[in-house]
Amino acid sequence: MRAWQVVSQGEPHEAIRIAEVPVPEPGPGEVRIRVEAAALGLPDVFLCRGTYAFSPGLPFVPGQEVSGVVTAVGPGAATALGARVMAVTSFFRGHGGLAEEALALDAATHRAPEAMAWAEAAGFVIPYHTAYLGLVTRGRLAAGETLVVLGAAGGSGSAAVVLGKAKGARVIAVAGGEQKCAACRAFGADLVLDHRAGDFAKAVREETGGAGADVIYDPVGGAMFDAATHCLASEGRLLAIGYASGAWSDASTARLVERNASVVGVYVGAYAKPFLSTVHETLLGHWERGEIRSTAGAAIAFAQIGDALTGLAARHTTGKIVARIGSAAEPAAGAGAGA
Repeated sequence: MRAWQVVSQGEPHEAIRIAEVPVPEPGPGEVRIRVEAAALGLPDVFLCRGTYAFSPGLPFVPGQEVSGVVTAVGPGAATALGARVMAVTSFFRGHGGLAEEALALDAATHRAPEAMAWAEAAGFVIPYHTAYLGLVTRGRLAAGETLVVLGAAGGSGSAAVVLGKAKGARVIAVAGGEQKCAACRAFGADLVLDHRAGDFAKAVREETGGAGADVIYDPVGGAMFDAATHCLASEGRLLAIGYASGAWSDASTARLVERNASVVGVYVGAYAKPFLSTVHETLLGHWERGEIRSTAGAAIAFAQIGDALTGLAARHTTGKIVARIGSAAEPAAGAGAGA
């Protein structure tokens, strides 16, 4: 089968290439999926560089997020053969989604509605599960509160903007550059701040009358995380989601005490399938009511994946990038924001 395979460590343009690889067989608790669409993310860039925490040995197929149809089921897997699904792949075993067939843990495989386009389904699980677990489960975001989303134009941040609005928050998006700021406005942010234009933490304090943000969603880490501790409200929650900047950051304990605020870690892998299935169905309810939607742009072709990863590495992209891999027809328009 065709696949994009990481054959060396480095930037995407030098580390990844198209190759013919064997169709993988699912192990215990795994399913194999005929990939119709795959979503790209910064972890795929980090996998090329060899800096991701769950990097497999060379060579391997990257790609964490897919949608498609189950073509084989391993021992102990409960997902039905032929099921229409979206999933987080077994990329950590080298069988990721940038291929015609991919493996996924049954525990990371979820229902894809008939009315949802393959491209939207591919980029749904990681961004929206993470946003829900961060904003709702861990962050306890309440209607009327002020939510600040860092890296708001990216795949993770854009989902938090959309879900935050659906939950009734006032959403302040932080992004870099006019193109990304424009994308945040399109995602529905109430206010957009360009961090390249000045101190975003100061701007947040000014926009909130000095009170600060009730919840800050941070998939960026590094210096942005440290800056965010300066604009937390009393009893505010700074959600540590990821490190798109390439580095985590340590919060100043003294600053957190002074602001009577908290840093809250968010890790989807800490939750078991039954709970995640409930989260998934809740999110699909939001989607069916038109309250959340895809933040992906136009789908790219399989052959464009290498160039798209290069663009991701250079931080030139907004929203989710999705590649069309399979040949199945998209569903007809139906209920939901993705229709």
